[in-house]
Amino acid sequence: MNSFKLNNDFTLKVYTDSIFDCKLKCEAITISIFKKSFFEQKVGLVKSAATTFGSNVEKNFAKEIKKLPKNFELEGQCIVVETGKKKPKYLFNIVLDFIDPKNSTKFESLMKKSLENFLESLNNYSEIKSIAIPLLGTGFSSGPVNSSINILLDRVLDFHNKGKMIHLKELHLVNIEEFKTQLIVKKLNEILKKNAAPLDLKLESLIYQKEDNIDELECVCKLNDNMLQKENLQNKEKLNFDTNQCSWCKQKLKNVKLIDCGHLFCPSCCGDIKENKIKCLIPDCSHNNDRTNIDVAKENKIEKICEICCETYDSLKVLEKCGHELCTNCFKRLFESKPQCPFCYTFYGIPKGIQPSDGKMSVINEKFSLPGYEEFSTIVINYRFPPGRQTENHPNPGKNYSGSNRTAYLPGTEEGFKAQKLLEKAFENRLIFTIGISVTTGIEGITWNDIHHKTQIRGPYGYPDKDYLKRLFEELKAHGIE
Repeated sequence: MNSFKLNNDFTLKVYTDSIFDCKLKCEAITISIFKKSFFEQKVGLVKSAATTFGSNVEKNFAKEIKKLPKNFELEGQCIVVETGKKKPKYLFNIVLDFIDPKNSTKFESLMKKSLENFLESLNNYSEIKSIAIPLLGTGFSSGPVNSSINILLDRVLDFHNKGKMIHLKELHLVNIEEFKTQLIVKKLNEILKKNAAPLDLKLESLIYQKEDNIDELECVCKLNDNMLQKENLQNKEKLNFDTNQCSWCKQKLKNVKLIDCGHLFCPSCCGDIKENKIKCLIPDCSHNNDRTNIDVAKENKIEKICEICCETYDSLKVLEKCGHELCTNCFKRLFESKPQCPFCYTFYGIPKGIQPSDGKMSVINEKFSLPGYEEFSTIVINYRFPPGRQTENHPNPGKNYSGSNRTAYLPGTEEGFKAQKLLEKAFENRLIFTIGISVTTGIEGITWNDIHHKTQIRGPYGYPDKDYLKRLFEELKAHGIE
């Protein structure tokens, strides 16, 4: 176990174990759960939670969901339920969405939002002194490991340094895969050594980890390679380690394992197999139920598996644009809230947000220029909302909120005017703003809805920023606006 004591009141502990069988018993544990699938998605940590805690945790989760208003934006929220056990007493469910890891902007935005909500939720439970959390977004979601580590540590250390860690004494970073543990330890060593003075940290009293950490990590990787090669040879199959692809997450790696059914898996996916005590991650693999391919071939009826609910059906609904398949029940449930393919994120229409309907958007073209766009005019956008009362679609129906007046700036270029038109389209569909708790003020009211605006002419929230319009188009596309 690796301990990082940031001060007398707070310690980070990093080790390899199952989140459901930790070396040190915590008052609470954390898992990720897919939006709208919830506990119907019997894979990954969700399956383990249902197995460990039984049906009560599913019922408690359903009760919490029913308390929320209709069309409440669940993505990135943290739903806390009791497990029925003394330890862990609480299960923190961080609601994620199916995100293409290649869409780094969307992935990073969701992970930051999720972790901030998770840390804020902890302050509501004074009895929770320790909680365990895995590296979210890197299991079945196949998110980038290094990026996920950076986001996790950045949010946790920032939260701690600002004195916002009110009750928590220990945060356990627990992963079933050893290489994730080693990477987290390596990153923490780098951060704490680099920032020792500003963070007022005494490194020698903080880190109980050997100085040759990098060498150890290389040794672990070499050991994994040797073990995998040995197991693959036992399967009487010679592998080309330069071209192998994981059958589940599709990553091309040297570090792959060939299992008896013939599928290849990377170390991360092998960890998921071990965590869930299954034989193969591929849903329709005959290896999972000890049936041979001959047995399957003998069946007269061919069944298909919905990759959302994992139930079998005679046929699935095929989405017209992208060709992905899912069952009718999952289609109705998912598309009711957001008309978007859960696999590739292709939109089938524009979703409607919960932005207050009485807001006004005005646009004028001014003659002054923005830094970096000296040869162009400036598009000035103003959003104005009067005070109002939350409706049934908002987090707290009947609760009043204050009015808001926001101004944003775009360069008067061809791309700038294109962005203006798309923002107008997003505003018409009530997607620019939402009702929620502001990360900066902590007050519930009208907040931005993950479509970032430049609210200053220059400075940290202004210009110059040559990549801003590119990011803006990506964020609009993620909301179905293009």
